[in-house]
Amino acid sequence: MQKQLIVLAMGAWLGSAAAAENTDTPPAATPATVEAPAADGAATAAAAADTAPAAAASRSHHGLGLRFGTGGFGVDYTYGLSRYVDLRAGYQFGSYSFNAEEEGIDYRAKLKISAAEAMVDIKPFGGGFRLSLGVLSRMPEATLKAAGLDDYEINDTIYRGDLKLNGRVDLGKVTPYAGIGWGGTTNGSGFGASFDLGVMFGKSPNVRLDASGRACDASGGVCDPNGPEGFDVNGTTALAQQFQADKDAEIAKLEDDAKDFRFWPVLTLGLHYRF
Repeated sequence: MQKQLIVLAMGAWLGSAAAAENTDTPPAATPATVEAPAADGAATAAAAADTAPAAAASRSHHGLGLRFGTGGFGVDYTYGLSRYVDLRAGYQFGSYSFNAEEEGIDYRAKLKISAAEAMVDIKPFGGGFRLSLGVLSRMPEATLKAAGLDDYEINDTIYRGDLKLNGRVDLGKVTPYAGIGWGGTTNGSGFGASFDLGVMFGKSPNVRLDASGRACDASGGVCDPNGPEGFDVNGTTALAQQFQADKDAEIAKLEDDAKDFRFWPVLTLGLHYRF
């Protein structure tokens, strides 16, 4: 899933990143040449002292950004606290649907992204390179749906019937982020591009899987879910209770398969305007 999102991000923004020019280096101030008589030297020095605070203040700017990548679409605002530190707040959103085969079942999966973010961008060299640390309000969330299949393999048991499976993979809410990036800092001005590479640190996955409908155990051959061997998967019969036990074991397998998603890779390209 991460690879599909990374390819999508690179294809959508590679052209923008290649065309954009961003030095992220504040323009060098050109000292003014003042011709004055020697008698006015004190006045000239006082005027130069008055302009120094204004020049220092010009290093702090505002910035607006648009981003796209494995974290979805994003909008953000950046405030230049100093030449070496930016504060950034934004929002990421989006969804992506795809087919996924998990434990012998073909699911229709949907990835949903909706998270506010707060970041501190540290610019150790006072330029475009930065170290980014922060938090997001939640990790991406995935839903799984399966219906209309002839057979469902649940915990290595083949069930046949008119079943519907609805699942959800929860990787946690407030989650830390750490990464590196280039561009988009307030040390530049006007339009510019950016690149970010980092990781979101989620919690161990929590999977919920609900089932409905009638089924029969087809492991031994032909069976009819509407016949005497059929049962309601949410019923109280011995066969229904066995189905529930198999479903719980299936959930444990899904949670184990989803452990890698605790460390969600972030690859983002952006377009910014600094003022």
